[in-house]
Amino acid sequence: MSFADHQCLRPNPSLTGSIALRGNPTDVFERLALAEGYDMERSELNEVELAVPGLWCEHDITITWNPGTEQVQCYLLFDGKAPGGRTDDICRLMSLINENLTTGHFDFSTRHQALIYRNSLTLKGGARLQTEQAMDMIASALDAAERGYPACQYVIWAGKSPEDALTSALVDLASFP
Repeated sequence: MSFADHQCLRPNPSLTGSIALRGNPTDVFERLALAEGYDMERSELNEVELAVPGLWCEHDITITWNPGTEQVQCYLLFDGKAPGGRTDDICRLMSLINENLTTGHFDFSTRHQALIYRNSLTLKGGARLQTEQAMDMIASALDAAERGYPACQYVIWAGKSPEDALTSALVDLASFP
């Protein structure tokens, strides 16, 4: 027996029972998708794929549940690939956008050669995912995507600098009602 076990510093094994009662957090996203009318596909037990409309395009959001780490993970992969030679500018743009995000972050996926927004929520100790938390994860991903998508287009297709692209994209967003 270790010192931690002897001093009762380890979690009580009864927490395992509360985790089993929690259910699968991806079920919350599935119910939310049905309620909001989002296209949804349940590809695996611990994964839900949502198609959520945005101002610029439809965004594909993947939600996964990792029971081992007790984390809900949200991924939004930008449609389209960056033309060669612009990867450095896109990465610099993502850094500028990340400075203004309160949750989640953008990465450049070398595997997909595309931008990806990532966010996670820890549900340690048998915590249950609330509908409001699920809505907030989707809203945060959409907000980041709506800011990032036009800025990326300005860099990729208009050849603007990351700083100019971000400024232009934010001006465009401000003009929407």
